[in-house]
Amino acid sequence: MRKALILVGLLLIPAAALAQTHRFELTPVAGWRFDGEFNVDGDFLDERDVRVDEGASFGVIFDIPLNPNWQIELLANRQDSEFIVDAGLFTPERSLGDVTVDIVNAGLSYQWGPGQVQGFVSGGLGIARIEPDRPNVEAESRFAGNFGGGVKVFFAENVGLRFEGRGYWVDLETGFDDRSDRFESDEGLFQGEASVGLIISW
Repeated sequence: MRKALILVGLLLIPAAALAQTHRFELTPVAGWRFDGEFNVDGDFLDERDVRVDEGASFGVIFDIPLNPNWQIELLANRQDSEFIVDAGLFTPERSLGDVTVDIVNAGLSYQWGPGQVQGFVSGGLGIARIEPDRPNVEAESRFAGNFGGGVKVFFAENVGLRFEGRGYWVDLETGFDDRSDRFESDEGLFQGEASVGLIISW
């Protein structure tokens, strides 16, 4: 019995150390972003429904510790996709070409659960850059935000995995320059994402 208690105590030492340490976390992530649809009424094309198709995404998350629970979170990622036009029930969908969506957000993350397994929620605001691969169509930067949550699992003192689901919203009404009128829509662009990342902490 005494040996068993000693063994349990030794196993809990790394967990206690993890719980009490404020650490920076750099997390390369890869995921799958689901499609998002919006109605276009700008000069990019005539008014109709357009979809940013689903596809792989990749990026990086950097967390800066404030205390054991709160972190400043910086997020940057990219999705290479394409615009799909849905012209109606009896009209086949067609592609308008490739599009790249880059998102850069800053926000906060709250985590809990001492030890090697920690739950978290996070959110942030920033910009999304929409860059269609079409002649004479320039990229546009729009206001964007995100909210998500998941779990961090540390299998070593400075290395772990981050599993999360996250939602993204891009404001298609408000641009940052006078040319931001190709994607005018009062609906905005909403996309969900599931991702996994490798946490490197110090």
